[in-house]
Amino acid sequence: MPESSLRAGNLPAWIRRPWVRNSAIGVFLVFLLYTLAGFFLVPYLVEKQLVHYLKEDLGAEASVEQVIINPYTLTLTIDDFSLRQPGKPKFFSFKQFYANFELLSVFHKAWTFQELRLTHPYLKLQISKSGQLNVVELLPPAETPTPNERKGWVPLISHQITISKGEVYFVDRSQPTPFKKYLESIDVNLTKFSTLAEHNVDYSFKAVTKAGETLHMKGDIFTLNPLYAKGHFALIGGKASPLGQYLSDQVAFKISSGRFDTSMDYMLDSREDPLQVTLNNATATLSQLGLRANKGDKEVLTVPKLKISGGQLRWPEKIIGIEQIYMAGTNLRAWLNEQGVLNWQQLLNKKTTEEKASTVNSPAKSWQAAIKTIIIENLSASFQDRTTEPPVTVDISDLALQLTDVSSMPDLASDFDLKFTINEQGLFSAYGNFTALSPTIDANIHLTSLSLLPFQPYVSRFLKMEMTSGHLDAKGNIEYAQNNGTPDFRFNGHLALQQFSAEDTLLGERFLAWDALKADQMLVELFPTRIRIADIKIDAPYGKVVINENQTTNIKEVLSPLTEKKETQPAPKSVPPQVTINSIHAKEAAVIFTDLSLPPEFSSKFSMGIHSLQGEIQNLSSATKKRSSVSLEGTVEPYGVTRVAGEINFFALSRATKFNALFRNVALTALTPYAMKYLGYTIEGGKLSLNLDFQIREGQLEGENEILLENLDLGKKVESPEAIEAPIKLAIALLENPRGIIDVGLPIDGNLNSPQFSYGHLVGKVLVGFIGEVISSPFRFLANLAGAEELDLEFVEFRPASSKLLPPAQEELLQLAEALKNRPKLRLQIQGRYDPITDANFLKKEKFETVVSTRLKQERNISGKKEATFDRQQVLEQLYLEQFSIEALNQKRSQYGLRPAEAGTEPVEEIIPRYLAVEAPPYRKALQEQLIETQTVTNKELHQLGQARAVAIKTYLIDQGGIQEERIEILPVEAAQSVGQDLIRCQFYLNS
Repeated sequence: MPESSLRAGNLPAWIRRPWVRNSAIGVFLVFLLYTLAGFFLVPYLVEKQLVHYLKEDLGAEASVEQVIINPYTLTLTIDDFSLRQPGKPKFFSFKQFYANFELLSVFHKAWTFQELRLTHPYLKLQISKSGQLNVVELLPPAETPTPNERKGWVPLISHQITISKGEVYFVDRSQPTPFKKYLESIDVNLTKFSTLAEHNVDYSFKAVTKAGETLHMKGDIFTLNPLYAKGHFALIGGKASPLGQYLSDQVAFKISSGRFDTSMDYMLDSREDPLQVTLNNATATLSQLGLRANKGDKEVLTVPKLKISGGQLRWPEKIIGIEQIYMAGTNLRAWLNEQGVLNWQQLLNKKTTEEKASTVNSPAKSWQAAIKTIIIENLSASFQDRTTEPPVTVDISDLALQLTDVSSMPDLASDFDLKFTINEQGLFSAYGNFTALSPTIDANIHLTSLSLLPFQPYVSRFLKMEMTSGHLDAKGNIEYAQNNGTPDFRFNGHLALQQFSAEDTLLGERFLAWDALKADQMLVELFPTRIRIADIKIDAPYGKVVINENQTTNIKEVLSPLTEKKETQPAPKSVPPQVTINSIHAKEAAVIFTDLSLPPEFSSKFSMGIHSLQGEIQNLSSATKKRSSVSLEGTVEPYGVTRVAGEINFFALSRATKFNALFRNVALTALTPYAMKYLGYTIEGGKLSLNLDFQIREGQLEGENEILLENLDLGKKVESPEAIEAPIKLAIALLENPRGIIDVGLPIDGNLNSPQFSYGHLVGKVLVGFIGEVISSPFRFLANLAGAEELDLEFVEFRPASSKLLPPAQEELLQLAEALKNRPKLRLQIQGRYDPITDANFLKKEKFETVVSTRLKQERNISGKKEATFDRQQVLEQLYLEQFSIEALNQKRSQYGLRPAEAGTEPVEEIIPRYLAVEAPPYRKALQEQLIETQTVTNKELHQLGQARAVAIKTYLIDQGGIQEERIEILPVEAAQSVGQDLIRCQFYLNS
């Protein structure tokens, strides 16, 4: 149309109408106002009201670079928005917010946007020291809804919601060490977003951390009303170290390395109450994980690979399921420190763990977990016990474990198969089933070649003994369960300790050893402790018993505590274990006895061995008072034998024991050091046999000990301050029979409860007492030997002035001879004796009688004499006159009232008959006594009498007793006093 046609005058008539013109102006004005308000007023008001609202209602300071509204396209743009709390850095901002509203949606049921877009958003989430989230601090208090009030979603539809290049900075200051995490490049995309019911949304989420960790989330089903979402989540390249930083104040370790990836399908469903949460196809892979103590420089845990696959989760059912957990190459280090605290208790901060555990007291339904398979391969672990010196180290390698059907259900059993190597030598395997929560276990185990040497420090705590070899084997079944809160443990199987050897650390010598110790059909139960063993077999056991220089034994020293126990409160009484062993069999056993207490000049040491000892112990039990039967036999080097038999209650030795120990054909030369020390002689030969028979009743020992010595041959004499002061050779000669045998019975008794009790000391005391008694009364011993206990064979009695053996003396000499025949090494010494008074008086009488008898005979033979009138009194008077005088005779006669004899020229023989009137016995006795005293006896005569007596004894013993002459010796004659009835004793002595 030509321009001229548009002029007012040329306009159509209807346009030129006034009302039309007025309406057009009005529309223009409205349009103009709309434009001005939309472009200028509304942005201004939005900015002001937004800032005002945030300040007044939230107490936050907000700033906006500009607000742009396009009223024509119905778009809103907010640039450079920032929000902060007063005096603090910003915690939320964005570069730009863009919204495109669809006007026609006002006529529909939901506000509709073509697009919602947020660019470069930034959010700082901070938890304060008090545990309050900064965002929550800004929100006004929530209103309490009325019972009939029901809030729902604001009807809203957006065809596209986009968040790009977002950032989230998270700071947790509720812990002593703040934790920080930064997410960047956050992209969120929602398609067909709606808050309307049953409206589906496609969505995706992606975020990257500064460490390069990537989070993905996407799905094609998402509704808000009601909440229902299905999708897939993935985390790629996750770093484990930030988790360690976050837990740094709760644990004492740090995560030095580690990467993890995880992905899963998820579903959230609130269409039915309660909310349903489902996770499927969950996988997680952890690689190159390293845990290190905060103050350590080595990892305590490394996990090269850990993979979880087939994971599932159900809420609110609280069910977790995992198809498989696979772990390979893990290395674990653990130790007990010097105070006995496990390092992992410190690493996991036990205090925090206990505090958390104490707060878990909820009656809510517990989670149920099930794992189809757990596979662990090539795990290695090192454990060190630093409470000992040196520390005990146990290394586990090549561990392989497979668990199937692992479940938290109390009654659902899981199968397992376990194998590993201990300290590069021992092999352990186990298979069976268990329940994790009950807990219970039923497994077959097999252990081979476990070396005992690494566990030496435990032995050193209690024994002064060092193991030099030995390994443990075990095979059997173990069961564990809880019965009414009481643990119940049982092991049923076989145990073997092989090639064991140990040294006495004080002497540095072999102390205990065996080739094999096997316990068959062994049943061990705990709570209470019961041990039952069908049979124990010990092959080639060895033990060494040493008497030290201070008289103590190596056994006592080895078993003595290393340190004195401090006085503490008495421990509560514990029930002793019940032990039952059907039989113990030993073969080729050896026991070595060594005595180092002997002085060096006697011998460097005494040593004797028992070898090839074999036998058995039957029915050993602590549960009954029944005694065990013991039977052992062996050889004593070089050619002796020993046998031990009896009945013993090993758990109450002092209550009821009956025991016999027999040693035969033991070489006495081995005992030379003892003979030198206690007897003062060496031993050149001989054999020893012992028969020790004793029984114990309620602590009281009663024993019969028989000692048999064969052909004992003492050697040279040696000086020893401890040798008994007794003629040992004489004692041997007294005790040794014609076959060269000394047989001594020693009854002993004693109280085992006495602190001073010592069996060896008791036997020695009795033996020394016996020898002392034999030596102190040798002839009494011989009398007993001859069966003539009532006779005293120590001497022979003679009548005064006589060497003729009386009949009793002859009997005694025959008994003595019989005893001497039974003791061929004895030599008899005879000492002839005389009494210088009694014998002399009787010799004078004998001499006097000889003179009287001779004179009577002479006078009666003289011719011309009348024999009938010549008597003894006449001879006495005649002898008296010859010895003294007529005056002396008359004086004597006068004393007895007789006429005196007249002196004249008549010979004496003529005088006496004339005056003999009456026989006068007192007178005659007086003459006789005085005339006897005139007789003389010389010492030579007395010695000859003593010698004659000794010869008479010797001759009788040789001729009548059958004793060899060389065994009898006559000692020099000695003077002695007579005994009752004026008998003179000739004394006997013994020698060897």
